[in-house]
Amino acid sequence: MKTRLFLLTALWLFPAVCNTSMGGDHSGKSLVLNDALPALVDPTIDIRLRYEYGDQEALDPSHAATMRNRIGLLTRDLGGFQAFAEYEGTLAVDRDAYNPGNGNGPATRTVIADPESHELNQAWVSYNDPSMIWSLKTGRQGVNLDDQRYIGTVGWRQNMQTLDAAAVTWDPNEDLRVYYGYVWQVNRIFGSEAIAPPSTDFQGQSHLFNAKYEGLPFGTLSTYAYLLDLHHAAGDTNSSNSYGLRLTGDWIGQSKYLLEYAHQTDGAENPLDYSANYARAEVSRDLTDGVNAAVGYEYLGSDNGVGYKFPLATLHKFNGYADRFVSTPSEGLSDLYATVGTTVGGGIKLALTYHHFWDDGLDLSFGNEVDLVASKAITEHIMILAKGAAFQGENGQPDLTRAVLEVDIVY
Repeated sequence: MKTRLFLLTALWLFPAVCNTSMGGDHSGKSLVLNDALPALVDPTIDIRLRYEYGDQEALDPSHAATMRNRIGLLTRDLGGFQAFAEYEGTLAVDRDAYNPGNGNGPATRTVIADPESHELNQAWVSYNDPSMIWSLKTGRQGVNLDDQRYIGTVGWRQNMQTLDAAAVTWDPNEDLRVYYGYVWQVNRIFGSEAIAPPSTDFQGQSHLFNAKYEGLPFGTLSTYAYLLDLHHAAGDTNSSNSYGLRLTGDWIGQSKYLLEYAHQTDGAENPLDYSANYARAEVSRDLTDGVNAAVGYEYLGSDNGVGYKFPLATLHKFNGYADRFVSTPSEGLSDLYATVGTTVGGGIKLALTYHHFWDDGLDLSFGNEVDLVASKAITEHIMILAKGAAFQGENGQPDLTRAVLEVDIVY
């Protein structure tokens, strides 16, 4: 315990000690090591201190006090080539005070999926064609496509989800972008010590296709095909083929809209046999100066007792911050939600969201949830955030409450 507390304290002080010599902003500015020599590499530092409380009905509460550290080196552009390597480590003050969801820690406690972990988070090489028409990136990398509903880095959790992949992006003009990625391993959020079979990393031969066209008079059209071959210690039940269309744009007045439809079947060596649909519709609008609102409906279908799957998504962004539905129920899921957000005195951003959940046929109510988020930028490099979620379950769904307080430090 003393060693872990010492490490947490030392890493907390590290950016303050290093900032004067290492610069800070790694948004593309040249780093100067002395008055004459420009740096060949730009150090990056990303530290997050977090306390999360979780209390699910029929389980013991969890208290996760963790610190996540990412330290990387990004090279400058050398004839179109660039490389990046990054270490990521998460430390816990008391790893017995919560269930990290990876087979370590007390199974009787509520899951908070921030396990202790130490790993090579990213290690990639990229090349950008001088004409700016295409680019290539290969190695361990973070990938976010569209709004991360299918493919994301799971930025909310301490341990980032990365892909061992080779990806090419084609930009023939200012309106069209085409992405293809070949993935042979998925490094999941459950960390380097994961032992529970469902939490282990995925291997396989997955193909990610995504094309976005912004030249339509009524909005931006995205099309995608995600052919996921995902094998791990628990088997192949996450393998799937998803094909979809997504349309976003401006609507009446200052409103914006989102429409999406997709179809999914079992893929690769998946022993399940199912075929399900997905749909989402959302309208958002600025109500008054500084106040915005959104209302939406998301449908996750089911077939043969299998719910629509999103094994590589940033799931925390969808279906409530309590994370009750990170796995789609076998009956499917319908989510009717409304959000209102504003900024109050001192630059504090607030957002309040309400969800009501049913099965995919709207026959069985699963319950409702209220989420509240407050955040404030203290300096250019430091932000604080507080988040709470309260899910009240029905028809066998357990109640679940979460609360988070965190500090983010990025250089």
